[in-house]
Amino acid sequence: MASVSPLWYATRATGVVALVLLTVAVVLGIAANAGLATAGIPRAVTGGLHRNVSLLVLAFVVVHVLTTVLDSYTPIGLVAAFVPFSSAYRPFWLSLGAIAFDLLLALGLTSLVRERMSYRTWRAVHWLAYACWPVALWHGLGTGTDSRLPWLLAIDAACLASVAAAATWRLSRAAPGNARSAAIAAAALLPVGTIAFVAAGPLQPGWARRAGTPTALLGSVSRASAPSASSPAGSPSPPAGTAAFAGPVSRSPGPGEDQVTITVHGDTAESPPRGVTIVLRGTPDGAGITMSTGSVQLSGPAQGTVYQGPVTALNGDHLAAALSGPAGPARPAALLLNITGNRASGQLTWPATGQP
Repeated sequence: MASVSPLWYATRATGVVALVLLTVAVVLGIAANAGLATAGIPRAVTGGLHRNVSLLVLAFVVVHVLTTVLDSYTPIGLVAAFVPFSSAYRPFWLSLGAIAFDLLLALGLTSLVRERMSYRTWRAVHWLAYACWPVALWHGLGTGTDSRLPWLLAIDAACLASVAAAATWRLSRAAPGNARSAAIAAAALLPVGTIAFVAAGPLQPGWARRAGTPTALLGSVSRASAPSASSPAGSPSPPAGTAAFAGPVSRSPGPGEDQVTITVHGDTAESPPRGVTIVLRGTPDGAGITMSTGSVQLSGPAQGTVYQGPVTALNGDHLAAALSGPAGPARPAALLLNITGNRASGQLTWPATGQP
């Protein structure tokens, strides 16, 4: 069994930290541009803080790019980090990351040769930081494998609120005019548009496929073995609900010749969490498999409470399973599964007793 790749953790961690630092740099830049004076702190110190934070952003983004490229499971090459629309993996959202990276490189390089540039030219390039931030935010929301997790959504919301508040404050100090009105409208539309995008995109089932994840990741439409006959009544079905889950992915050869087994061991984002185990067996097909058989197991919070059953259908990142308890009839369950590298995330939905 393969272990969880540390490159996956490094990619996600550096991406999140880079966004937070970029937010800090943008807010500091807005404050400095407005001539905000900090009592007792020389302007050279605050300017140095802004510059050092910006350099940290670039350093974390470089590590983010390198770990993404080195993680061999996801087909993202080094060229895709610089050239937009050169990768088949989530091309639009990955291209936003490439654009943000290019803008950061332009900022870093022009800062190094600032003394050889006119102030007007340098400042024009430096304004790219304001364009870089929303591009980086939407890149993370669109292509991140953890975009729907509550803690990450909270971080994104805090970054969005910070920049929106700083921009609104800065614009309120500007002279009235058409340019100011247009800028205020843009500052107001960005949070609204971002919230609408998240609600209609990453938070909805099937986003991995709509975002451009290759369909070979989990194979094409497949049919597993039919659910077994109903067991004696008396055991409750899983309680109704929907829960996000995440966990590591392992791959092993077999059980048959030229076959592979993909196993996901996850935990739901509940308190206490439930354990989710998904096993898919089949023939390798690109980065995924064409499934022949599969199974799902849901462990309840109480010890010994287990619901399990076969995968009855697989269509891209959508799975259907029939789960039954120790002595109860099989009940349908729906799963959304997204596998990136050696990490999986998704959503499990199961009905209440008596539902179809």
